[in-house]
Amino acid sequence: MGGPGLLPSNCRRRLSRLIEAQKSKILARWYECQFDQGRLRRFGIDGAENIERQTLESFFLRPLFHLLTAYISTGETRFRDVYLDERLRYAPHRADISVRTSFFAEVIPADEDAIFSEIRIDCEPELVSALRIFLTDLHAPLLSSEKADAVRVLALGDCLMNEIRVFLPSRCRAAGISLDVRMLYFSAATGKDLVTEEAIQFLSSNPADLIALSFLTYEGLPPYAVLLREAQRLTPSEIDERTTAIVGLMRRFMSELRERTEAPFILHTASGLPLTRLRHHLPILPAISDSRRRVLAALNNSIRELSENIPNTLLIDEEFAATTTGYRNCMIPVIPKRVAGTSFFHTSRFGERLSELYVDVISSYRDLAKAKVLLVDFDETLWKGIMAEGPVDHLPERQRLLRQLKDGGMLLVAISKNDPSNVRWNEMLLEPSDFASLKINWNPKVESIEQTAQALDLGFESFVFIDDSATERALVRAQFPKIRTLDSTDPATWRSLERLLSFPNTRDTEEARARTTLYRAQAMRKEALAQAVDYPSMMAAIRLEARFGLATAGDLSRIFELIHRTNQFNTTTARYSRARLQEFLHSDRHRIYVSELSDKYSSFGLVAVAIIERRGTEAIFDSFVMSCRAMGFGLERLVLRLVLDAEKNATRFIGRFLPTDRNSPASKLFVEAGFRQLNETESLFEADGSRPDAPSWFTVYDRSGRDFRVRGEAAS
Repeated sequence: MGGPGLLPSNCRRRLSRLIEAQKSKILARWYECQFDQGRLRRFGIDGAENIERQTLESFFLRPLFHLLTAYISTGETRFRDVYLDERLRYAPHRADISVRTSFFAEVIPADEDAIFSEIRIDCEPELVSALRIFLTDLHAPLLSSEKADAVRVLALGDCLMNEIRVFLPSRCRAAGISLDVRMLYFSAATGKDLVTEEAIQFLSSNPADLIALSFLTYEGLPPYAVLLREAQRLTPSEIDERTTAIVGLMRRFMSELRERTEAPFILHTASGLPLTRLRHHLPILPAISDSRRRVLAALNNSIRELSENIPNTLLIDEEFAATTTGYRNCMIPVIPKRVAGTSFFHTSRFGERLSELYVDVISSYRDLAKAKVLLVDFDETLWKGIMAEGPVDHLPERQRLLRQLKDGGMLLVAISKNDPSNVRWNEMLLEPSDFASLKINWNPKVESIEQTAQALDLGFESFVFIDDSATERALVRAQFPKIRTLDSTDPATWRSLERLLSFPNTRDTEEARARTTLYRAQAMRKEALAQAVDYPSMMAAIRLEARFGLATAGDLSRIFELIHRTNQFNTTTARYSRARLQEFLHSDRHRIYVSELSDKYSSFGLVAVAIIERRGTEAIFDSFVMSCRAMGFGLERLVLRLVLDAEKNATRFIGRFLPTDRNSPASKLFVEAGFRQLNETESLFEADGSRPDAPSWFTVYDRSGRDFRVRGEAAS
């Protein structure tokens, strides 16, 4: 943000003094605007209706005013960051950003007008203009909606999370990251039990990309606060017993939440903060006592183990951050008492320090959340030196990480300007079979990348290009703006790639481990199809087989993955939790049908899911989802026909299609099968009507391997 640079340095203090001189009048007008009862009701803002005006002015408006004048006077961004966060206190801060923006569009102009109406600088138009620009720049984050690609973070915790929330937005803006951060409190100080209901309810209407969890800072969990107080008189076995109980609470909370969302968790370790009053003010004493250190060691070992057992969990090491910053430095207030006064807010350097760690994690998510393909350079990326010129120094940790990512479902593609005969595979941890494609040639890299996209049939937004050459990265960005480019010489690149192992687009499953083989087979399949003379001949040439039947508990993970990752052939894009899918498996009212697909080149695995809701003799297609890699074979027509035949008691079928900006490939599924359109989202098929034909090129089996013996006509 421009901020202080927009005000002449010799005028900052003068403007601050002029505004301070009219404080009472400005505060009076701010109160009338901010706490207009009609507006508060209209935007659903609670918490101010029973507080006296004097209290609101003392604890909120006056400190807010002092933050503004301190920022005008000094230009120090700490005042700006806290000021912008405080503006959210009596605003719809949990609502959608568009609602929040509408609120501030009413409040901010009125508050700015209050300043200009009360101070007297009309005789200096240049100064007036500079102040207007300054305030416009300051308030811009409150008045602009975040971009569609904003990273959405839900923070769960106590006051430390509030401190992080204060400083994180400006640091993300500086890094070019659009951010939407919300917060829900749990704290020993509030008397709330540690339950997931509030978070689950919030997530149902406010999906999050990342969920931050700070259980053990300040006064997060009551048993933790008690453990720290009593640490000195506890035996090692008592510490272990209490630690197990505390981490058990964390495990239960996170496991329940994981059932509802795939969003990566950012889990904090324990730091031991805040310091006791004695240790805060007596530097001759160690900041953390030996007994507390024993507690922290036990807790953090258990937390690290917990993070390894809860899928998609990243760690923020509070203890490391506090130690490297200095425990007492962490406790220093960011805002001096003369400015903070009697305010509700309290912000420390610890929250400021942790926000820096968060930016690194959020940047990784921004760069890699959509990644499916890693385009990897060789020389100066996987080893130091030029292999064609002689011996090189290999970087085995990078090669090992890339193999882990391949096993997690990432497709590796070699993009190297080289002679293939110069690559000494016998020296490497990676093998040619680890790569979905080898583009090792002297062609321009942008040309190799374009050929790769065509062969894999994937969009450029799923590609990440990793190269040491700034020139090559610039050429790729210019030609393919949707491709993320990462500098292989920057350690942050490899930190991000390591975090990718904890993002939902990598998984430790057979499906993920087989993905490279599947895409290599796809390339051979495309070559074979190109030689056929007509569509049925093309399909017959690759010998397609389908296995169809009811889902089992063993299919649950794959079904969950399909409905959460598939956007194109997805009729309703309903994102059911694992728990809800489990209910469907055992419900008399629901049936989940699935289909596997294979051909002479490979098995595609389980690629289609149809969730049927039964209402009397009516069967409703609640969801019909098919992997994009199964598109183009006519499998959707086969599965639709098989479901119609399997639901023997149904006299009517309702097909539901809810359009999004990405699911147009599924838009004609029901209509082209003979369903009659009822309204914008539903179509009807009468069971006694003429049933749609199944494609003739499939050999169909039930899931036990029994041949349906169907050719163009699905078996009942």
